Amino acid sequence: MLEGMEGVSSFAGEIDYAFWVVNIICLFLFVVTVGAMFIFVYKYSEKRSKPEDTENIKHNTPLEIAWTVIPTILMMVIFYIGLDALKIQRTMPKDADAVVVKVVGKKWSWSFEYENGKKSSKLIVPINKDVKLNMTAPVDDVLHSFYVAAFRIKEDILPGVITKLWFNATKIGEYDIQCTEYCGTRHAYMRSSVVVVSDAEFEEFLNPKVVVAKTAMDVFNEGGCIGCHTTDGTASVGPTFKDIYNKDVTVVTNGKSRVVKRDENYLIKAIEDPDADVVEGYMASMMPSFKGAINKEDMQTVMNYFKGIKAAPVTPKINGKELVDLNGCIGCHTTDGNPSAGPTFKDIMGRKTKIVKDGQTVEITVDEAYLKEAIMNPGSEIVEGFANIMPPFKDVLKDEEVDAIVEYLKK
Repeated sequence: MLEGMEGVSSFAGEIDYAFWVVNIICLFLFVVTVGAMFIFVYKYSEKRSKPEDTENIKHNTPLEIAWTVIPTILMMVIFYIGLDALKIQRTMPKDADAVVVKVVGKKWSWSFEYENGKKSSKLIVPINKDVKLNMTAPVDDVLHSFYVAAFRIKEDILPGVITKLWFNATKIGEYDIQCTEYCGTRHAYMRSSVVVVSDAEFEEFLNPKVVVAKTAMDVFNEGGCIGCHTTDGTASVGPTFKDIYNKDVTVVTNGKSRVVKRDENYLIKAIEDPDADVVEGYMASMMPSFKGAINKEDMQTVMNYFKGIKAAPVTPKINGKELVDLNGCIGCHTTDGNPSAGPTFKDIMGRKTKIVKDGQTVEITVDEAYLKEAIMNPGSEIVEGFANIMPPFKDVLKDEEVDAIVEYLKK
């Protein structure tokens, strides 16, 4: 089945039902109207009926009532079914019960930001979960329209105005997002997709266990730069990013042409104030200002990309909280100070604690060394008042994973 033909949102069935009712009614009216035309053309043709033999009918009350009442009834049927489907679409879920995503449509790209600050160039959503979209465009942009055929949703996006949509995806897969309001030169390329994943995959996307360093391409996708700039040297709405650094270029500044070198200062200014020096041959007011939208680290990543500096290999950051959850620690330890089978994790670092070691009770101050030993060999030093029920993690966790858990406990 073609992508988009099958409705895969919770209200797609109601939309499709309204669609088919309208089309069947229209088909019925078409057949009646055109069929009557053919009958009259045949029956009252000059070969079969002379004009003077045709009765001049001036009035037919039953027929006039029929062609007034029947279309009115059909119109009310269409109105009722359409209104029912529209109410479902326009009754927004509460923010607390939905995944809320900020959508920005701009010439000529889409960007998506989640409640925890995570950004993406694709809309990643969990299956069978209400998703609420708060959509807008920059105040100096143009009108766009967010359309996902497979979900049967469409809504205009207005500069400086918040419009809303919601859906609940019922099938895992990837579905096209298109702009269906003509918005200029690259309108046809203003595309993205909704990726529907399982709850576990969505949680991993939103809060990854392994945090990977952001690349320049990640920054480009988040900012929609690839919508107007290429990386392979081909022409587009804006200058290509290929071999851009430290090359002479002719720009128009305050109406006058001049030659400048694309050094780091020029490139940063071109990102933060793009209309100050417009590359000759390109239009002004096409690119929005990214001043304040790109942080210092991301800007340096982009500059390194332009300079051809490859990012050094980064050791993935291990999430200590995730390790605590995955290894069942919360089953015996609390994080809010309440008693449980084991000592609470709340304010554990630096806490004065009595432990039983080699049969003797001693008081210690909890530090990194103690925590590591307590994780790897919990039976060697047992907190007074607790039973020796915790399994050793010496052969379960790697040293760097133990370090990550200790860092988590220090917070």
